[in-house]
Amino acid sequence: MSRFAGPQVEESVACNLIPMIDIMFLLLLFFMLGADMSARELEEVVLPKADQVAQESKTKDPNEGGRTTVNVFHQHTNGPAADCPAFSAGQVCRDMTHWMIAIRSNYYTLDTIKGALEEEGKLEIEEVGKDGKAISKREVMIRADENAPYGYIQKVIEACASAGIYRIVVGAAKPEPK
Repeated sequence: MSRFAGPQVEESVACNLIPMIDIMFLLLLFFMLGADMSARELEEVVLPKADQVAQESKTKDPNEGGRTTVNVFHQHTNGPAADCPAFSAGQVCRDMTHWMIAIRSNYYTLDTIKGALEEEGKLEIEEVGKDGKAISKREVMIRADENAPYGYIQKVIEACASAGIYRIVVGAAKPEPK
């Protein structure tokens, strides 16, 4: 045997898991805060082009009410929109069952949209008219597909009026410069 023996090596190695758990919690927190968990307000809609589109101002008047965005878009109920030959060809689809109305990713029909707009109108009542009907400060922006039938959009406007919402804005896109 040798006179000089080396230090004895201990074989048990312990891994400290506390810093790894801390990092995992920080990553989880980062991804949860970074993810968009809110309801989508804007559906995929091809807006009609208008030459005289007024740019929306970024500053909001504090006396005005909030805004509700109503999306009218084509979505075939039994499958993808490609099943509709008229819409695929860029024409107006006259089948009313193919058109959807959405407010914050909640889907409505022409029969149920009136109740949803009445709830939106009750959020900010401005005054009560002589007939006892409430008038809302709420503004409604209607974003309709460029191929949507006007009669469908007209029903949404009528539902706004019956809900006491008279501030109605229609969304449009500015055409590309040539």
